[in-house]
Amino acid sequence: MLLVLAVATNVYLFRSSGDRVSVVRVARDVAAGHQITQADLDRASIAIAPSVTVIPGRQLEQVVGRRAAVGLRKGTLLATSQLTTQQSPAAGQALVTVPLKAGSMPPGLAPGWRVRLVFTYGDQGQEPVTGAPLSRVQTTALRDVAAVVDEVDGPDAEGAMTASLIVPDADSSVVARQAAAGMVVLVVTERRG
Repeated sequence: MLLVLAVATNVYLFRSSGDRVSVVRVARDVAAGHQITQADLDRASIAIAPSVTVIPGRQLEQVVGRRAAVGLRKGTLLATSQLTTQQSPAAGQALVTVPLKAGSMPPGLAPGWRVRLVFTYGDQGQEPVTGAPLSRVQTTALRDVAAVVDEVDGPDAEGAMTASLIVPDADSSVVARQAAAGMVVLVVTERRG
């Protein structure tokens, strides 16, 4: 009796492993907010539990042209919750490029992470850069700025990287000036994507 039960279980498992469905898979990394192209996706045939939410392979063409709501990693299965139709940056936001020296950002910085930009003084004790000269008392009024990482490039030969950050439009000029002067440090507040 035990032998019959073992054989029946093996037959069931073998047959259920053959119940594969075609689903949409991410073929290469896609940063949050970027428009998805055909080259970013492919199909995978997998056995999947009914509780797992995925996009059927037949709907791949419907995904092309939409935007990634979060950073998408190569090899992951795509779900509709990871997609958006909104363009990035949205109204009231701006995209600012920030060059970062080694040590001024956490290791592994990736698209989708939420960060806080902290403005520092330069190596020679210089004050933060502003549109007009300020006294040292006024420079303390520069507040940290919340941002979301859009893309990360690098490191270069010296270990420096470049991060494209989505910031509030009202803060974009200050962020750009401080970044150009090399006086920005990133603090991660949430790892996402």
